[in-house]
Amino acid sequence: MKTDHYKEKSIHYGIGHTRLRRILALAQNISGKRILDVGCATGYVGAELKKLGAYVVGTDISDKAVEIAKKQLDEAHTVEAGDILPRDFSGPYFDLILCAEVIEHVFEPVELLRLINANLNSDGVVIITTPNFMTWTNRLKFLFGKFHYTAQGMFDFGHIRFFTYEYLQEVLLASGFRIIEEQNIIFPGKLTWLLKYWPSLFAFQFIIKAEKI
Repeated sequence: MKTDHYKEKSIHYGIGHTRLRRILALAQNISGKRILDVGCATGYVGAELKKLGAYVVGTDISDKAVEIAKKQLDEAHTVEAGDILPRDFSGPYFDLILCAEVIEHVFEPVELLRLINANLNSDGVVIITTPNFMTWTNRLKFLFGKFHYTAQGMFDFGHIRFFTYEYLQEVLLASGFRIIEEQNIIFPGKLTWLLKYWPSLFAFQFIIKAEKI
């Protein structure tokens, strides 16, 4: 089963320095805030947020990953696929919810983001990261008929949804969010100052912060 695949894979997930740095840049002023890290894996991102003074709760479908995350975060819980919190969770709402490299792995991203919306404070925000399926390098590959699934990366076997900039905006709108800030990873990076104005074409990774509408 796919969920069994990710229960094992979560233990081995990591994060690139650039993506981590940009997530932290979007977080801003989180000391004393409550943060939920959805799909926390072993807690490597949440641990960085905790260092900045936040109270961090992590959730993941992998029991093994959660056991490791418990040593790094304030709380960590195992959840069912498609959930963001345990069914019996009764804690207060969150000021920030991180959803990094998750929405491409679920059948119903709108439902997931609606759950996130419902568990945010009125002025809370969500940070989302996901690959840009239609970045210019992929468009060239498709033009020449090249497409192969891989064990990890953009064409990971577990990616159920492929996001473009327009589709990401549609999903956010349908779930009650609007983008307020972006720290997309642009390729080639040396031209970020210019190419950031065309995220649909030049963003390799979408890294966005959104607020409730």
